[in-house]
Amino acid sequence: MSNWGNYVDKHFEQIAVGKLSVDPEMNSGRLYMQRDEILAWTAKIAENWDREMLLPALVSKRADGTLVILDGQHSNEACRRVEGDNFRRDAMVYEGLTIQQEAKLFLAANKHRRPVKPFDNFRVSLTAGDRTAVRVDTEVRALGDGLQVAASSSTNRVGAVQALLVMGKTAGMITRVLRIVSAAWGRDASTWDNLVLRAVAMVLAAPGTWELADDDLLIKVLKDGGTPAVWKRNAVRETPSGGGSASRSVPMAQTIVGNYNMGIMDREKLLVFGRPKKAVSSSRKVRT
Repeated sequence: MSNWGNYVDKHFEQIAVGKLSVDPEMNSGRLYMQRDEILAWTAKIAENWDREMLLPALVSKRADGTLVILDGQHSNEACRRVEGDNFRRDAMVYEGLTIQQEAKLFLAANKHRRPVKPFDNFRVSLTAGDRTAVRVDTEVRALGDGLQVAASSSTNRVGAVQALLVMGKTAGMITRVLRIVSAAWGRDASTWDNLVLRAVAMVLAAPGTWELADDDLLIKVLKDGGTPAVWKRNAVRETPSGGGSASRSVPMAQTIVGNYNMGIMDREKLLVFGRPKKAVSSSRKVRT
């Protein structure tokens, strides 16, 4: 590489993933993530494993033959779990780098990346045929009148992409949640809020609640509790500082359940977080 004083060779090569190592001083997980986040991120890659999505690793081949990963550490560990140590992955290999040059490339690969916005990531996932993304798009559009996923929310644009992707893991969840909130507050940008959608989904996702919940009563509870902004403000107030939209949704979900249960005398019809799964009559289910 001509702009460096020392000679550096750069070439593509296929390398068995078991031969690639991580330098503790240039461990992207250790520097940028907590241990539980590292494990969770690697597990997520392994769970959604797709060979076609494995990008080339950035590797430094040192004088003693050691192959050090500068970029692609978590995908390499996931690959070892799923495919085994002998699986060969593409790699851009640098030979002749100094430790300082390795560090510069490591920083360039891990520190200065521009985060991909949720909607951009969703759009690319949809093009790639990702099952969750396709379900999200299908269920949102199923509500009609031009409703679709977007970068930001408006009357017929749902910008709560992260909430939609979480809900999209359960068939029918998106359509049901969006019908409930739009019936309560109408189609408005504030209706399609991440925190609000997550909270309603949390209620429906509790064991037994999907079959038991009366959507008409849920709609009434949401209406009586005020606008989405009021619900959100109250939920944030009850959440310890530092919580994300997922944790802030918990107080709202708990309030929904508490208000829903008021006046219900039959214990079998009460909504409870963690309720054991049981067969329940669907006679009170939503009218569509």
